[in-house]
Amino acid sequence: MLKDYQPGQQLVEFLAVRKASTATASNGKKYLSLTLSDGETELNGKQWDFAGEAPKENTIIKVKADVELFKGNNQLVIQQWRTAEPGESDPSKFIGKCPIGIEGMKGSLSYWLSLIKNTELNAFVNAIIEANYNKFITCPGAMRHHHAYIGGLLEHALNVTHNTLLLAPDGNKDLLIAGGLIHDIGKIWEYDWSGCSIQMTTEGKLLGHIAIGIRTLEAVKHEYCDLDESIYYPLLHMILSHHGKPEWGSPVEPVMKEAIALHQADVLDAQMWKIQKAETEATGEWTDRIYGIGREFYVYKTKEDK
Repeated sequence: MLKDYQPGQQLVEFLAVRKASTATASNGKKYLSLTLSDGETELNGKQWDFAGEAPKENTIIKVKADVELFKGNNQLVIQQWRTAEPGESDPSKFIGKCPIGIEGMKGSLSYWLSLIKNTELNAFVNAIIEANYNKFITCPGAMRHHHAYIGGLLEHALNVTHNTLLLAPDGNKDLLIAGGLIHDIGKIWEYDWSGCSIQMTTEGKLLGHIAIGIRTLEAVKHEYCDLDESIYYPLLHMILSHHGKPEWGSPVEPVMKEAIALHQADVLDAQMWKIQKAETEATGEWTDRIYGIGREFYVYKTKEDK
């Protein structure tokens, strides 16, 4: 793994190209600048006196490079690289996979579905998930900010479902479970994770996952089961409002306690994921400043932990 290399060492690895560009150095010679990833760690790389075309982003290359220290961080000085041949390296390993494991989460998904007592709603949510099952269980939770790996969406959905019930114990349990499970269903069309990185689709860039999610629900309602409006509209509202505010991407603000619970559970799970990740990467008592939260976090440890 990239994080294991020390300055002065040489590496020969298959790595994913996150960013690629060429520029001209102060001596007038062209150089190649890359951001390379092994699926967990990203490093900047430079190839000096470069002639030719840069590799395409979202592709895999085999790299021979020296590791050096530059402004306190490791950097790769690239000696040689070539585009990987088909079958040489599995693209999905550069995205990463859910640490819990998808097979285990399938059982949790079935459990939550079984708890939806309203038969119409149960059939509706099952129809949505079954029609998109393979995408639903493998889709990332985000491009980079939380649960950004294969199976991340399912992990996030299960966590949010659990937390909605804790936040609104007197709410409608069926709506809380349904909303928790499918609030981000539009992400299965918003993202493309077929390559070596998570990309936004054209549909995702144009519409966003909330609008795509509503369209997905509408399609299933018309094709598979005609869910009664008395429960369908509240479910739509929960999905439309789960980002909380218009400036955060929600067309409407939550006006049901179930919708408030869903929004807060969504935020909570994303933030706790970010904090936990930052804590594991921290080298001292404080994390780096966390994107989307805007501050550093103290890494609390008991005497037993030290």
